[in-house]
Amino acid sequence: MSVLTLMRHGQASFGEARYDTLSPLGRQQAQATGRWLRECGDPVTDIRHGPRSRQTDTAGLVCEAAAFGRAPERTPGLDEFAEGEEVLAAAAVLFGRPMSGAEAPARAEQLRCYDAAYEAWSHGKLDIPGRAGFVEFRRNVTQWLRATVAAPDAPSGESILAVTSGGVIAAVVCDLLGLPDGQWCPLVRQVRNGSLTEIVFSRGRVSLRSFNGVGHLPRGLRTSI
Repeated sequence: MSVLTLMRHGQASFGEARYDTLSPLGRQQAQATGRWLRECGDPVTDIRHGPRSRQTDTAGLVCEAAAFGRAPERTPGLDEFAEGEEVLAAAAVLFGRPMSGAEAPARAEQLRCYDAAYEAWSHGKLDIPGRAGFVEFRRNVTQWLRATVAAPDAPSGESILAVTSGGVIAAVVCDLLGLPDGQWCPLVRQVRNGSLTEIVFSRGRVSLRSFNGVGHLPRGLRTSI
């Protein structure tokens, strides 16, 4: 039996000009996860991460704190569906008002519009320029998952940590539980920064063991956005 643990990256910089940067709190979440892995978690045999800076930096900080001993592997299949500023730009089109800068609404309203934008995108009602549609995104995640858990040459007893983002984690859970596309958005909204989702697999069999765990993080480091 092998274990694939999906970790959401540490807190990024929502509402800033560049979302794809870990906040100071996000760096602490990554370091705390690494320390927990070193002291309490099962030994990790392989660490992978998506191509975004927040994913790459989270994986690097985890490796350093866990004293992993080798560099994590960059994995395009763990990429997120869009950047935060891209979703906010799509929200500005959807609602016909600025979503960033001096004219941005209050944070609570900004988040509501942000959620509405990626929900509209997931239903094919809104484009995010330069990004694939929801169907293609889901297909890419499914292909990555199947290649990872069904590789014929994969040794038994692996423990893989894969640092990715909330959209990927929600898509994987939908695949594993056979959930309809409409359940993707509610799941995305639940995935917390630095959380761990565990999948067990062996000889073609795969199942979800846990979802969105944050028990490894001190209470002051538990955030959703």
